[in-house]
Amino acid sequence: MFSIWTLTRMQRRMLLILIAVVLVMSCLLVLTGLHERTPSISSVIEERYIQSAAMISHPGEELEYHASRVMPGVPLMIAGLAALFGSIDAALVAYQLLQCVFHAFSVYLVFVLSRYMFNTRIAFLSCSIYALFWPAYGAVRLILPDIAMQTLMLLLVCAVIGALELKQAGWYAAAGALTALMACYNLQALLYPVLFIAFWIKYRSPIKIVIGGILLIGMGYLLILSPWWLNIPLFNRLMYMSGPWNLASLWLESRYIEGNPIVHLFRSIFAGRTSKYAAAIGNEDARKIVQSALDAVRLVMLFAGVAGVIWSVWKYRLKRQLPVLLTLLYFIAAEWFVPSLDGTGFPYSVFLLLYAAFLADKAILYAHKTRLLRK
Repeated sequence: MFSIWTLTRMQRRMLLILIAVVLVMSCLLVLTGLHERTPSISSVIEERYIQSAAMISHPGEELEYHASRVMPGVPLMIAGLAALFGSIDAALVAYQLLQCVFHAFSVYLVFVLSRYMFNTRIAFLSCSIYALFWPAYGAVRLILPDIAMQTLMLLLVCAVIGALELKQAGWYAAAGALTALMACYNLQALLYPVLFIAFWIKYRSPIKIVIGGILLIGMGYLLILSPWWLNIPLFNRLMYMSGPWNLASLWLESRYIEGNPIVHLFRSIFAGRTSKYAAAIGNEDARKIVQSALDAVRLVMLFAGVAGVIWSVWKYRLKRQLPVLLTLLYFIAAEWFVPSLDGTGFPYSVFLLLYAAFLADKAILYAHKTRLLRK
């Protein structure tokens, strides 16, 4: 189901070339540093992650006092890379390059999900649109959880599909582990396994599968979160940050972010804070014009995805879309109840791009049919 060996040789080659192009472009953008970092909301949040990673790598009273309230996923990754490469600066570059790998791998995940939901033609269109989605290239340079969380979200949906379709124990355990990993980047993921109730009902899963799935999801969940519950000293340093261990304070703080949760929800998905794509342009007026044009195209792509969701639910088979649709709806609802303090909403956009490809495919077919009728 997730193998590329069912494709023709030409299709495999096209997909691998697209993945390689995305990887090379992302790495070049990181290594050449074409965009200068300017003061912004994203840069302030990046500094929080870097400070928290330094606190984990070099524990001390002063660092612990200044530790920021961010989720532990990114600081843990940077701290691990710092231990491997010897310095925080080298770890930051390694983290950016690792995000380039995640970005390229997401092309493959987008392809297999879109092929499962629709067909191979739309799958190629989906990963091509994703490869051209420039906010992702800006996000790989930022010390934020967006790219990692996006990859985990796509992997989680793949694990859910594998569990439902193949009914294998490993997929259920993977779903639990991926959910817990996502919770280390974004608190909203904690209750994601509740969606399996709807999946089991729709797929009419027997009670044996349901009970086994609950146990395996729980085991995967406990495995990832166990370091905090087992009182391992390294992870105890994370008590100075937000996380699954201090839900009440994080929830109270997040409830008042940006005043109105509805406004925050819209801005999270459509405002595009991840980068200033035209920052390399020297002339300020030209930069504003280019930035506005790029933002307009990006919004058209995302709103096309919304239209594609409506059309596909109305006209297309719903069962195969259910894992993606419910995942998207879950995180949109979670964004209202627990607005993300440190994310940008960028990870949710990838699901809308799948439906933008669906809408584009239908538009192309309609235009082709109309042209044939005119002839």
